[in-house]
Amino acid sequence: MMITINLLPPEMRKRSGPPIKMLAIVAGITSVACALLTAWGWLALGEAAEIESRRMQLSLEMDGLRPQLKYNEALDAEIKVAVAREATLADINKSRILWSEKIDQLVDIVNSGNEVEHFTWLDDLTVRQDVARRGSDTHGSLRAAGHSGSERWDQVANFLEDIEDRELTDFMREFHSTGRPEGNINEPDDELIPAVNWSFPLSLELMGPQERWEARQASEEAAASAANQPPTSTPSPQEKH
Repeated sequence: MMITINLLPPEMRKRSGPPIKMLAIVAGITSVACALLTAWGWLALGEAAEIESRRMQLSLEMDGLRPQLKYNEALDAEIKVAVAREATLADINKSRILWSEKIDQLVDIVNSGNEVEHFTWLDDLTVRQDVARRGSDTHGSLRAAGHSGSERWDQVANFLEDIEDRELTDFMREFHSTGRPEGNINEPDDELIPAVNWSFPLSLELMGPQERWEARQASEEAAASAANQPPTSTPSPQEKH
């Protein structure tokens, strides 16, 4: 066994062990690593717990809102159905004709002659309303066999003029014009009163749904405007003087 003895003075001897600078660097690195590890642990545990808590809170809120969301979706579906139903009803209303009202108006026109301007009656009254088809101009018609109880042909023209008269009734609002009057005189029959009469066709063609709707709106607006106008006052005799 061999023993080595260093005889140099202490200040010249080679120092053993790590240098102080190295120890300082190692200590600094260790401190930084510990700090980073601590920060990571805080983030991983503290923030993760907070995020999980927030997630659970939002999940609970979502569970509470889900029934309301389903209710709103159901309301939206009902609104769409109601809008579609209203659109369908509007289309039906545009094409709808109150035939009972039309017949009443036609009766008023027949009775308005008072056996002076015209003495008219109708047979075989027939109405037809066709479904609107693309490219078709036929929407329906009103047909009747008319009779005028007078030898005078102009009473037939008077009757057709009363049909066209919008101040008398709105009968022609949904129809096209009657056209020129035509007819033929019947053979005199002494057993009938009157003995001489004319026969003439009453043939009216319906307007299209959109035309009828626009005519109806214009008529209703005109009636509303007339109702809102103040009544005209007749001046008294004293005011005239």
